[in-house]
This record gives sequence, structure tokens and C-alpha cells, in this order.
Amino acid sequence: MANTGMDTPTDCPRTENNHDPLLTEKETCAYLQVSKRNLYCWRMAGLVPYFKIGRAVRFRRSDLDAALERMRIG
Repeated sequence: MANTGMDTPTDCPRTENNHDPLLTEKETCAYLQVSKRNLYCWRMAGLVPYFKIGRAVRFRRSDLDAALERMRIG
């Protein structure tokens, strides 16, 4: 059997961050307690990082927490 380079769990990007799974837009809105429109505006303004997987948009919870810290006033 040929070595595909995916033999070890660390080669798979999904297993590296099992403790920090990607969230859907709906899950992200619930987590941040904001509307879908507000989340979209934050995305377009570059305030929250996101992944584009095909047509799907996904967010990493740790990235959202860091973005919130950057938005903190005081």
C-alpha cells in the first residue's frame, strides 16, 4: 500500500484542532450573541477571521475570542 502522507493523525488538519472545532455561522452568532447581519459586517470589515470551505463559512472559537479581545474598550 502506498504512503499517502496521511498515515499519522497530525497530518490531518481536522485532528490537529479537535479541541477547537470550526463553528457554522449559526453557531457563531449564538456564541457571540449577535445577528447574522452583524457577523457578516464584522467579516467584511476584517474584524473576525473566517474560513471559506466551498460556499460554507466557518469560524474557529479561539479566533473569535481573540477578535473580541481586540474589540475590548478599557
